[in-house]
Amino acid sequence: MKDAELIALRHELHRVPEVGMDLPVTQGILVKHLRDAGLEVRCGAAMTSVTAIVRGGAVDRTRLDQVPTVLVRSDMDALPIQEETGLEWAATNGAMHACGHDVHMAVVVAAAMSTYANRDELKGDVIFFFQPGEEGHGGAQRALAEGLLDAAGARPRAALGLHVLSHLLSQGEMASRPGAVLSGSTLVDIVVTGRGGHGSAPHLAASPLTAAAEMVGATTAAAAHAVSMFEPSTVTFGALQAGEARNVIPDRAELSGVIRAFSEATTKTLEGVVRRTVTGIAAAHDVTVEIELRRDTLPTISDPCEFDALLAIADKYGRQVTRLSEPVSISEDFSWILNEVPGVFLLVGARTSDEPNLPSNHSSRATFSDVVLSPTAELVTNWVRERLEGFAASLA
Repeated sequence: MKDAELIALRHELHRVPEVGMDLPVTQGILVKHLRDAGLEVRCGAAMTSVTAIVRGGAVDRTRLDQVPTVLVRSDMDALPIQEETGLEWAATNGAMHACGHDVHMAVVVAAAMSTYANRDELKGDVIFFFQPGEEGHGGAQRALAEGLLDAAGARPRAALGLHVLSHLLSQGEMASRPGAVLSGSTLVDIVVTGRGGHGSAPHLAASPLTAAAEMVGATTAAAAHAVSMFEPSTVTFGALQAGEARNVIPDRAELSGVIRAFSEATTKTLEGVVRRTVTGIAAAHDVTVEIELRRDTLPTISDPCEFDALLAIADKYGRQVTRLSEPVSISEDFSWILNEVPGVFLLVGARTSDEPNLPSNHSSRATFSDVVLSPTAELVTNWVRERLEGFAASLA
């Protein structure tokens, strides 16, 4: 795929962002490009996913258990944000690819086409998977339930995911690390029910708003003392809804937040802290509480051997992958796939200038450079070929 075609595809996808699990326009664009290039393409049943299979020609098909398979994943969905970038190809439909998923899709389409064009020399099969619902909708879990890992007939031996960043890394910089790369996230939803009343007589009511406000500070403080200072983690509340009038005590308050941690043990500890603290405060205020903790993502863990393999492949083709000194506290549902298949998650710097304090991912003003498209697609293509060759050699 020529650079101009790759950029045009990215801009085409950027103009038509869709949110959640149902992305028919995005799916249609991907399917057309992939099928026009000759790839075997399947569409999801429970969501508008796209799976493209490339079957290598340099393998013995009489022994299916000896046909290595690898998986490359791109997310597809956008965010419910009104774009404010001023780009010529900006979206105008009230949604935005503010997290760079349009870049991911274009990169993986290009890698799939390049891999297919050279399939005769390929020593295994490849699953190129385009996934809706990464932004908190459970897309990866649904994909696994639909049989993603069996799409090519053999379970993948390795998986690769990637994500562009608009601000943290330098333009074109590629980075990862063995172990935790990104945090896991647990979504916290709390409903506090009390007894409403007049603001002049709080003793005749039971204020769920007062209890909810105390829950925010107390939970954060308790979490800070429940986990070692050497183990990064956070409990953050971003929404509190209660009442409409200043002199009316409401009947109900709702809290929403997120737990983030880099290990399963710390996640479970903080989930326990939230439950105990919120339950205790509710009892003290004579209100009732409903707590829902939903595991959105696991910590995104790069397998050490797969990380070393990625470094070696990048170096072989004149690229460098920076070893991150510490993980990043964003979350990714590719973690569910890495929980099933050893693999690596790659971060790519896609900032559009060297200015400090550029808008971050999820900002309505976030921008991502087209310069990173071709180099990233080349690395993905090289990773596919080299990992299959490595697995084939180990089976010989």
